[in-house]
Amino acid sequence: MRDPLRSLWAAFTLTVAGISCAASTTVGFTVVSQWFKIREGLATGCVTVGSAVGGIFFPLVLQELFNRYEWRTGVLILAGIIMAFMIIGNLLVERNESQPTGAEIEDSWDFTALREMSISPKFWLICSSIFAYEMVLFSQWGSIPSYAVSTNFGDKQFYLMTTYNFGAIVGRTLPPWLADRKLGPVNTIIIMNVLTMLVVLVVWLPFGAMAVPALFVVTVLMGVGTGSFVPLGVQCVSGLCTPRTIGTWLGFVYTFSSFATLLGNPATEAILSRHGPKALMAFLAGALFFGLACMVSLRFVIHGGKWILVRKI
Repeated sequence: MRDPLRSLWAAFTLTVAGISCAASTTVGFTVVSQWFKIREGLATGCVTVGSAVGGIFFPLVLQELFNRYEWRTGVLILAGIIMAFMIIGNLLVERNESQPTGAEIEDSWDFTALREMSISPKFWLICSSIFAYEMVLFSQWGSIPSYAVSTNFGDKQFYLMTTYNFGAIVGRTLPPWLADRKLGPVNTIIIMNVLTMLVVLVVWLPFGAMAVPALFVVTVLMGVGTGSFVPLGVQCVSGLCTPRTIGTWLGFVYTFSSFATLLGNPATEAILSRHGPKALMAFLAGALFFGLACMVSLRFVIHGGKWILVRKI
């Protein structure tokens, strides 16, 4: 019989872990926006590369820890490693004194920014776009092991996840660099959206279940595509608000999109178990099409309701 106290404690632990991860991520993105403007996309990309590197590093660490120690000891060692990284990160964070953050305003309970944000079409369009991108990111990332099992490649799960993170390193550096130099974040994320949708429909759907090499190619390409959504999405949000309100915008945008991360994995498992891999491809393609429609609409609104094809934005 399941111990209700143990289940309650596990739920509490996971909730605290979720709050901690979300808070540190949002603050990290906000700090980047305070220090970098000309190369903000590349700087954000370099920050988010940390999660891709962690996706390569920590599975190896966990595999070795659980081979040598019991589960409790392994988790305690993992917690010590994470604490060391967090301490170093917090010691290195500095505030850019030249950038206004809102602390200079006497009324610390000024809700003007929140009110303006809530009635802005740009806010709701970027929220909807990032919701779709987070849905695709976490759905396909979490479905890689299940998809490998359903296509009889279950023994390749670990290597597929590592391969995905190598692709994500490219996706979190090269597209943001292009956004800074030539295209702008909105244009770049639209291009990456289209390319990722083509990977799903043209590569993954017809060839993903045929052979192991094809699945590895798909995993790398999906890592590049979905990996780019994180830094480019942050850069898009940063371009829609002021340095004083960037924390508010990022916090609410990613609070809204967190529901996608909550629903993505259960939806993926249900689709795979009931309808098979092809239905999962249709689901991912549909989410990408929705994100593309919202981002193209955002570009239209930013241009004042005009279709201007060639402009960095």
